[in-house]
Parts: sequence; structure tokens; C-alpha cells
Amino acid sequence: MGGILSNLTGSPETSETQGCNKFWGHVTRELYEVFRKYDHDDDGNGRIPLCQLRKAFNEVHLYPSKSQIYEMVQCAVEYGSPCEPDHVTFGEFCILVTELKNHYHNCHNIITPKPKSLYREKKTESDSIKWKKRENTTHFQVFLGGSCNPTTWRQELAIPFLKSHGITFYNPQVQNWRPELLELEAQAKENADIMFFVIDKETRGISSMIEVGYLVASKKQVILVLTEIEDNDTECKRVFTEQEKCDLCRGRKILEDLVERNSVPVFTDIDTALKCTEIVLNQGLRVQDLDLQHGAQPVIHGHIPVGETLLQMREAFNSMDSASFTTVDDQQLTPQELKLAYKSCTGKDLDSKWLKKKDKHSKYYFEEFCCIMVESQVQTGTVQKKITSFISTIFGKFSGHSRCAMPCHSEKDFRDVYLGGSCGDSNWRDKIAIPILRKNGISYVNPFISGYNQKLIPIQVQAREKCRLLLYVITDRTRSLSSMIEAGYYVGLGCKVILCIQQIKEGAMIGGEKISECGMKDYARGRAYLADLANREGVHIFEDIIETVMYCVSYLQEIPVDTGY
Repeated sequence: MGGILSNLTGSPETSETQGCNKFWGHVTRELYEVFRKYDHDDDGNGRIPLCQLRKAFNEVHLYPSKSQIYEMVQCAVEYGSPCEPDHVTFGEFCILVTELKNHYHNCHNIITPKPKSLYREKKTESDSIKWKKRENTTHFQVFLGGSCNPTTWRQELAIPFLKSHGITFYNPQVQNWRPELLELEAQAKENADIMFFVIDKETRGISSMIEVGYLVASKKQVILVLTEIEDNDTECKRVFTEQEKCDLCRGRKILEDLVERNSVPVFTDIDTALKCTEIVLNQGLRVQDLDLQHGAQPVIHGHIPVGETLLQMREAFNSMDSASFTTVDDQQLTPQELKLAYKSCTGKDLDSKWLKKKDKHSKYYFEEFCCIMVESQVQTGTVQKKITSFISTIFGKFSGHSRCAMPCHSEKDFRDVYLGGSCGDSNWRDKIAIPILRKNGISYVNPFISGYNQKLIPIQVQAREKCRLLLYVITDRTRSLSSMIEAGYYVGLGCKVILCIQQIKEGAMIGGEKISECGMKDYARGRAYLADLANREGVHIFEDIIETVMYCVSYLQEIPVDTGY
């Protein structure tokens, strides 16, 4: 499959299956071989479920992140895919593969975008890592971070493996902890070659998730094992309420996205992660260099917005449809309308040879439009010559959902402040922050939405990284796990972050639920860890929300827009 979209040239081809009209050349024929391997649709309509889509992309040597997969499906649904939610059709699959392949082909032109709030960039570790012992300090190759009590993964799995392979390690989980261990643990973290973290379903893992986000952003070599908390999980020894379980799952998804945006693979089982740790150490690889052969799920260019070509094509196709149909499945274009749709997408005329497969009076479905587009563009070598601004389109939709009342001026593509932090029962944005910001002429992005959707993660990242200042308010009325993970990540990245951290009071109710004693300790520990790492990085930390917002206003008014930080 390595030749798809690279060595093949498209040309009209007669399909043996005339009814399906899927094959318009060699590329679509070969892509269909991959498609049907993961098409589990029994009704013969042909669609890949979201859970199989990443495997299908890997089959053609494309390695999107999980968020990119969700983004692709969202783009398909956005403009009227005939699929049920969380599926893509064959034509959509062809376009998405072509678009991502085109990004890979032009990788030398891809520059990882830097957040507008970035004011000091962390140094990247050498691409050819050399494992060196630090002078005058104890050097452990692996730091075993992550879930502690009641988990036993260190003693039962990690330590036996590392010992058998002659790998030195530091285990922070001890029976008799004493204050003097803090310094030793800090040195072990600083000097370790690999930060090995396991965040399992037995614990909340709050501090560990904040730390992983911070470490990945700080360019540390991190191997992460992340286990999702599933519904009705009988193996889980700790019982979480449905509300807290949703918060914990959301935090894990946020962390996974941030990690994969840095091309760091996320593991789901400890044994595979340990084997990859040994490979990285012995072969001098970066964690980002691990691939499928090593047992990792690689991610390449996980920060790139995807699906814009599909959005453009669906919009062009729908705009040319002069007839009125009850369903998207019925939509068809005449040959002349198809040519106009093609021209609106590419700026070029469609060669009539692509229309000879069907009778001149026949009409074309969107699936056929997709296949023709792929084959014709591969032949001309220009997969994307004209693309509408996907980020601007989605950003506008997102701003509408979030009631972002002060749009950017046309001459600048940014906002002043991102209002991150607690949602849920907290109303600090509407009651305090927004009135103050409006009064002082400060533009903002309000990410608050009534219902969480994983497909919004990349959209929120794009909006967040267009802001000059990142404000995170962690109130005493919410768990705020996802917000603390985000804040830790951007502090580690070197962005201008302002924090307001409030402690949850004993006996407090969150969403109508009383927090357990263990939960109180875990969320207090997470807040304390975030405050500690922020303090070490020189981040301003407040407790009063009004004072925090007023500081943001004064800071933004003092910093010239055109000079940055």
C-alpha cells in the first residue's frame, strides 16, 4: 500500500461492479481494498466505524492522532454525510486519506504553530539522544511515576522487567515516606532518561496527569500508559460516581490529545510500554520515533487541522444541487453541475474523460464526486490547490457556541485572553470576568459550552492558542481536572499563564454530590501540585477572581500588541 497517492497515477477505469461506481482509477481501487477490510457494515452501504478508522489510516502509512480522527468524522457530519454519526463512507475516506497524504508530502513546509501566548520557548532535547550519567548526582534511567496506592503495577510488572534488563530506576512509592525523600525524588525526575507514567483506572491520577502534561510540554521524554475508566467496570476497586467518572474520562481525553500533539505515542498496556522503554534506551531512540513494529501507536503531525478538503467539497456539491431532495443520499449532480463543483474546489476545469464512465445523461452522487476528485488530483499532482480557511470557519462556529462577543479585527488573527478553567456550576465568567473585560476593551474567548463533546477538543485548542494570555480559574465549586491539566501543559510549554486557584472546602458539594474524604485529598493534592510547578516557573497565582481578572487587564494593557512578550 506504500504506493498509494505517491507512485500511482490516476486514470479512468472501468469497474467490474458497475452499480457501485467506486472505482475511477487505480488509487480508488487500492483504497477500496483497505476500506472493505475495516467496513463492518452488514447492510452493504459501506462505512467504516470510528473505532476502526485509525487502523485503516495506519494501513496506508498515515498516523493521525485520536483527536484528528474525531475531527475527520465531525467534518463529514458537519456538511451532511449520509452516514450515521461516528462513521465515514468510502468517498469520504478517499478524500481524508488524500488530504492527510498531501500534508505528509508537504511536511517540509509544515511549521508547528506556536501559541500566541508563548513568551519563552523550552529547549528541545537532542534528536539523537545520548544517555549520559550526570556528574555528582545519582542517575536513574527510568523514573516510575503515576498511579500509587492501591495499584501494584510497579512491584508486579515494572520493577521485575527493568531488573531483568539491567535498567536502573527510581520508585517514588515507598512504605515509609519521609520529607528528605523529596530532594532525592526531584533529582531522580530531573536526571532520568525516561519518565515512565502509568495512569490506570484504579486511581484518579490527578497530580500525575497534570505532571505528564507539564513534562511533555517541557520536552521531556515521557512514556505514558493511559487506561480509560469504563462504565460498569467490575475490575475497578474504587467506585466513582457517574458525574466524577465523566470528569475523569474528560481529563484523560484532554491529556491524550495534548500528548499526541507532540507526536508522543500513548500506550494502553504496561507490558508493551516497558518493552518500548527498553528499545528507546538500548537503541538511543526518541519516544517519538517508536512505531507500529515496536508495538506503539505512532502519531505524525498530530497538530494539523484535518477535514478541510471534505468540508469544501461538500459545500461545493451542495451549492450546485438545484433539485430538492429529502435526504442527503438522494443528492445528485448533472455532469455540468459536477464540473462546476470541481472548478469551485480546484480552480480548474475537469477533464471530460472522467465523465465517460457513465452515460452522458447520468447524474453523480457525492461519493462519485469524491472518487473523481482523488483520481484527477493524483494525476495532476495537485491534491489541494485551493482550500477555504477551515480554521476560520470552525473558529467562527466555536465562538458562536461560546458566546465570544468580541470578534477579532480583520488585521489580527488573535484574541487577548482565553477564559479557561472551571465550568459546571461555576459562573465566574458571566458574573465577573466578561463584564470587566468588556469595560476595558479586552477581547476574549469563552470556551464554556453546555455539553462536553470530545470532537470539540481540537477546535478549543485552536481557539486557545490564538490568545495572548491564558487565564485559568480553578474554583472551589468544581473538580476542574481538565483545566488543571491544560494549565500545567501550557506552563510547561512556556506560555503566559495566569492562575487563580481556590481550594475545595470540606463538606463541599459539586454538582449536587458530596466529595468523599479520599476525593478531597486527591483534588487538594492536584491543586497543590499545579501551584507548585507554576510557582517554580514564575507564574502569577491568585485566590480572588476579581483580583486575578484585574491583573490580566493591567498586564494586557501594558504589553504592546505588535511586540509580543
